[in-house]
Amino acid sequence: MVARRWSRRVLVAMAAAVALLWPTAAAADYTFYRTAPHTGACWKYVSAYGGVYQVTSVLLNGTSATHTARVQVYRPGTGIIQDHTQTATASQWKVFPIAHVAAIPKDEFRYYLNGALVVKLPAAALPYYMNNCQTTESSSVKIRQAISYGMSKLDAHYTGCNAGSYRMGGVAAADMWFDGSSCGQKVYLLPKGHAGFDCSGLIYKMFQAAGVPFSYQGSADMAALPAVNKSQIRVGDLLVNPGHHVAMYLGDGDGDGRASVLEATPARILREFWSGGKLHREAIGVVISDAGPYLSSSAYTARRVPGT
Repeated sequence: MVARRWSRRVLVAMAAAVALLWPTAAAADYTFYRTAPHTGACWKYVSAYGGVYQVTSVLLNGTSATHTARVQVYRPGTGIIQDHTQTATASQWKVFPIAHVAAIPKDEFRYYLNGALVVKLPAAALPYYMNNCQTTESSSVKIRQAISYGMSKLDAHYTGCNAGSYRMGGVAAADMWFDGSSCGQKVYLLPKGHAGFDCSGLIYKMFQAAGVPFSYQGSADMAALPAVNKSQIRVGDLLVNPGHHVAMYLGDGDGDGRASVLEATPARILREFWSGGKLHREAIGVVISDAGPYLSSSAYTARRVPGT
């Protein structure tokens, strides 16, 4: 499968050329799977029912002919659970209703053009073969690969700073508690069978997965990376508060005026209790968050990884 990704600027120009501009659709950085006409999609993630990818699909017809596209969601053991068709005459841009592709039942996203299958992706493959709607498309293959790995870990557990290799995606063979009091954190649970991350562990594994030489395993280490003025920040740069936190900048892919970051932080507390004078927590950690607080805080500096 070959997927071609186009930036928001290119999409706006194309939409103007076909004389019909849909501002909502034009705001996202879609992955286009073929051209003439362009068939594209991007996704957002919802932490419900074990994880659901909300896929927005588009048909941009810059040809002189009429084309019909069809988007389906297939569920093993059930069959087609969503089925939408759009027809675009010459110079039309059509946007599909959101397709809900769930992870646990292993749903599959399908896109057809004029009856021919263009793309077929299981839910687990979406972060690797389709752009996240909130992420501005990077021109760097390495950054795209790093982000794909990180996006595939959305909703992973947060381990805190004192979890050794388990803060870098390790899977617990039994329930494990990690006491982060030595670095000002709580005691965090990594349940049996689950992978976990802390902030720097996630970043480390993202670049490792992309094949980028990256020896920095803590936020204090990452503060030694080359500095970038925040006004010049780009997708894949890191926002670092040494010894406290690090997040990856994603840009403003959906054009809503708010940039995002990908980070591991105790964003959603599943349960907590006191024991031995310490607060114990189970928390979901890998999330997409608002970049605004990091961009506006003087405690955070922007850093760029060489070779990306």
